[in-house]
Amino acid sequence: FYRQISEHTAAKFMPGILSSAVEFSEAVPCRNNQADDLSKLHNRVREQFVKNQGDVNNDIMKVKTLLYAFLLREPVPPSLQADMQFVLSASHRLLNGLLNICMEQRFVTATINVIEFSQLLTQAMWFHSNPLLQLPHFDMAQVKACSRLLDGGGKDAKASSPIEKLRALGPQKRREALTKLSESQHADIDRFLTNFPEIEISFDAKVEDEEDVQEGDVLSLTVKVERKHLPEDPDWVDSDEEDDEPDEDMFSKELAHLEPDSEEYEAKKEELMDEWRDAYYERQKRKREREKARNPQSGELGFAARPLHEPVPVHAPHFPEERHEQWMVLLVDVKSNKLVGYQKLSQNSRFEKVALKFLAPKEGVVHYEIHCLCSAYLGLDKKVLMKKSIVKRKEEEKKTAAELAEEEDEEEEEEDEEPEGKWYYLGGNSFGELILNIIALAIAGVMLFNFLYSRGLWQKYVQPLADWVLMIAWPFLSLVGNKLLPGWLWFSTNVYDFRHVSFLFENMTAVDMDANASLSTRVKNDTSFLNEDPFKPNLFNQMGDRD
Repeated sequence: FYRQISEHTAAKFMPGILSSAVEFSEAVPCRNNQADDLSKLHNRVREQFVKNQGDVNNDIMKVKTLLYAFLLREPVPPSLQADMQFVLSASHRLLNGLLNICMEQRFVTATINVIEFSQLLTQAMWFHSNPLLQLPHFDMAQVKACSRLLDGGGKDAKASSPIEKLRALGPQKRREALTKLSESQHADIDRFLTNFPEIEISFDAKVEDEEDVQEGDVLSLTVKVERKHLPEDPDWVDSDEEDDEPDEDMFSKELAHLEPDSEEYEAKKEELMDEWRDAYYERQKRKREREKARNPQSGELGFAARPLHEPVPVHAPHFPEERHEQWMVLLVDVKSNKLVGYQKLSQNSRFEKVALKFLAPKEGVVHYEIHCLCSAYLGLDKKVLMKKSIVKRKEEEKKTAAELAEEEDEEEEEEDEEPEGKWYYLGGNSFGELILNIIALAIAGVMLFNFLYSRGLWQKYVQPLADWVLMIAWPFLSLVGNKLLPGWLWFSTNVYDFRHVSFLFENMTAVDMDANASLSTRVKNDTSFLNEDPFKPNLFNQMGDRD
């Protein structure tokens, strides 16, 4: 789907795109016992075929032939009816996936065409067919009879769809125009027109706590959709005017007999304000209870809202499965022809509000279109225009809402970052980290020394450099050593004598400078030379002398 769909994909290409789904190729492949019936069916619909990318694949061509036959209301052989049943049962689920791809890509034309194809597939109607064919017992003869009557309806009639015009005629004129239908058939038509959807759209777009709309402001658009064919909703709150803040004019009648600025006046005003607050809190409580009753799962653990009412069934006698009304609200930027926002209606109630937020564009007058589309019926789609004047952002308010939000995120990230380490802690933040850093550096130093010493690099390069540095720094070290010598002698005499460490290194390893390698001067595992250490006291001999 993603590779085949584009911004301007027409509705006539949708059957071929839908046929390329892997689900169909796996479930309803071409079979040898269906070849004759499939070939005959294909010959009946081939004149209407529109070429797609996947037409070279036999499995795709089979599904495409079945879809064309259903849209053209051609009879299907018994050997193909089971495959037709599966194709139709999975089509709308796959179309929802295709619709999501189009909306995520912000395609306007392709999104509307996918919804249009869903309408045609539900009603089993060919492209650009007359919407009157959705009515029960209607064929082209009834359509022509009604068309002659509806064409003379004047300018007002031309502004609405053919079904709305037919409904406006009334039962008596319909019976006069459609004389070939029986009374029971007329009753079915009356029942269909009574329950046929009718919607009305209203909207309000504003910036919270602002009068003007400036560049980069976050516009809050609230679209209210009324589905007039559904019953009234007693819990619906049409407006929030009752939440307005009070002013002194609200209490002018009660305060008229009192002298302004007097103690009685102020006391009475404060009493009225307290009463208004109590009433306001009570209204808010009832409002929350109504909202909870309308949507019990709203806001609970992030779950999707449970529909308030059961889905509304659709009159689709040709479709093998039950279909329900699905409505989509689209916000379109007319100039760029891009989808700004979208949302599905989910509550199945008479009144429903949709909230969309988007950034205001550059300075000037911008035009938007608000579309409300149904996925099951033709001729119901409504479109209203929205015009907004965007003013230039004031100098002291150059930053947009998006920039302010980005700055807040950066500040939060800086707060979450760990503080930089102190140099006197060797990059750490505490004395404990200093000890750990010293231990890590000591281990790394020992490992480096062992590596250099075993390769002879220490004796060849490092030791001469260290001797030269020691010669240069010897006057200073002698001065410091004379000061520290008493303490060093006391430590080496009473605590630990380091002279046997140098003895250990001198006896364990001798360096072959020509081969640049170290050779052990002792036999492996022979440590008897340690007993010859003159700087390590023999405690056992001392104990024997004492005895």
